[in-house]
Amino acid sequence: HKIGLKVCVRVCEWGQTMISLGCDFGCSFNLGLNDQNIALHLNPRFDVWGDKDTIVLNSVEKGKWKAEVQPGGFCFFRGESFKIIIKFKCKGFSITLPNGSRITVPNCIYANKYSYFRFDCDVSISSVEIR
Repeated sequence: HKIGLKVCVRVCEWGQTMISLGCDFGCSFNLGLNDQNIALHLNPRFDVWGDKDTIVLNSVEKGKWKAEVQPGGFCFFRGESFKIIIKFKCKGFSITLPNGSRITVPNCIYANKYSYFRFDCDVSISSVEIR
């Protein structure tokens, strides 16, 4: 979806995981210029691609994935609602997770406006709020 996020914008996402205990979970939230230049890739994983109860962060520049960062502090629960707050500032993104903890991610593409927003999830998204 195209949204035109500018510096100092806050994005809130509310959802509910729709995962049963036997299912894999791959959920990604992407903000960037396009699918080849993603400044923020936020990927909570219950049990997928060899990662269990892990948050994965990275970015894509000119179609090439950068190194993954796994900050720890997994706080998503199967079948429960969650809220993520993403604040975009000049130097990066401040992400507030469902448990209130914060992660800071640099703005590696260095743009001051992003028009690409995509989420691919095994969740039901009930609301996206942009302020």
